[in-house]
Amino acid sequence: MRTKIGEKGFKLWLSAKETYNWAYGVERSWPCSQLAGNRLFVEFDSNGLVDLLVSGKYIYNINMGNLETIESNELNAIVADHINESLPENHCCKVLMNVNSNL
Repeated sequence: MRTKIGEKGFKLWLSAKETYNWAYGVERSWPCSQLAGNRLFVEFDSNGLVDLLVSGKYIYNINMGNLETIESNELNAIVADHINESLPENHCCKVLMNVNSNL
């Protein structure tokens, strides 16, 4: 995992191994994960999602479907699980990531 946290946003990079371990880990499970085994890059600012790449491909439609679309619940959960501890309490994106995804 790699992060870059700025004053008005953040960027998060996850490897294919990290997304797989997140989806099928011991502490949680995300059956039928669309992100498992794929590299993930996201950029958020105080308005929400700015940029999204899955295994190097831009994803334009975030809802349900094949790899051209990603279920927003899964995207929100994986990002929140990986970025929450890194964001300062007063960061403008903290409220966007205030999700409890532990199943």
